[in-house]
Amino acid sequence: MSSLVSIILILAIAVGLALTLGSGGSVTFFWQGYRADLALATFLILMLLILFVVFMIIKLFSALYGFPGRLILLRNSKLIKKKQDLLHEIIISALLKDAFKLKSALKRYRRNFWERKKNSTEKRMVCLVAISFGEEIFDLSEIRDWIDELKGVESKLDVRYRRGELAEAEIALREGKLQGLAKLLLDFLADNPKSVLGRTLLVRVLLSEGRWEEVIQHLRTLSKYTKNISFDLKSTVYTSIENLLVEEGLSSIKINRAVGLLKKEELSDRRVVALLAQSYFRVGEREQATNLLESYLSKKWDSELGRVYWNSQNNSKLQLRMVSKWEKKYGEFDSFHICFGNICISEKLWGKAKGHLFEALRIRPSVDAFASLARVYELTGEPEEANKFWKKAAKLFSDQHNHIELKKPTH
Repeated sequence: MSSLVSIILILAIAVGLALTLGSGGSVTFFWQGYRADLALATFLILMLLILFVVFMIIKLFSALYGFPGRLILLRNSKLIKKKQDLLHEIIISALLKDAFKLKSALKRYRRNFWERKKNSTEKRMVCLVAISFGEEIFDLSEIRDWIDELKGVESKLDVRYRRGELAEAEIALREGKLQGLAKLLLDFLADNPKSVLGRTLLVRVLLSEGRWEEVIQHLRTLSKYTKNISFDLKSTVYTSIENLLVEEGLSSIKINRAVGLLKKEELSDRRVVALLAQSYFRVGEREQATNLLESYLSKKWDSELGRVYWNSQNNSKLQLRMVSKWEKKYGEFDSFHICFGNICISEKLWGKAKGHLFEALRIRPSVDAFASLARVYELTGEPEEANKFWKKAAKLFSDQHNHIELKKPTH
């Protein structure tokens, strides 16, 4: 192109000079016995016109030859722009949780662009968005289609974290198809040990299968990611321990084994201690139950565990020594004085029992304190006083019950 422009400029300058100077020079052509004489200026002008015509023909031919390719490029660029706009629409709709718009955009992407790329991270991203919304925008058959697509893409991309497998496990768990599900999730976690979703699904499968010991073990791992878990870890631990302790043929050996499964921080939980103590009482191991309660209550007072402790009536003399040691530490709690008073009742220390029970009432009136005082007066042969405290206990219980009923929302 640059050489052609240079020739044209040179010839234009030559023509200009020839015309300006009025040169008498000429150019002669011989062809098959014919002769043609042309003035130099005319020759140069003709050459310029010929070169211009040749240039225009070449330009036209080039444009015609490259026209289909340009059309294809233009079409591809428009498709790329359309796809980018559609991807932006999918992402923005997902962030805004606009289910209707998201469903429309996903269907358009799948219809227009799905077959253009055999496997890509882009297709995986679209599948992940579709699955994350799941039942909010699709029915079950459509969700299964998206899961199958995702599994196919991930297998070809050879990625370690296969979200399609987890999505399939979620559907199977929802439908109660548990066979082989735990093994599938364990294999997944072998490659992705930090997957919160994978381990959460595994815990749910194990809960459904009643594999309580394994549930407790996996819950410990999940406890490192409490902010990202969709269910209450503690309540699941309590459920697992409770089910572990209510199985048929429960014995002290099984309870001791359950205790051995638990870690120190789990054994310091009041609910766990209560469950274990009640199980020991149930199999007649009152001393172990009492020791467990005393171990907890020596560190921290708890009204419910205190109630279990004085109701156990294992060895009231030893219990009396123990609560005497705790008096300075827990004297501010009304439930402690109720516990102390009831142990004194077991030892027939009527005066001391009344003293602690009246102290409990001074701190905070309660049904337990009134009922315990009524028992003292009954045992000491004072039915009128006993009746008075029974009535107070009944009135307080009724008031509390009515207060709870008033707090319940009306529908």
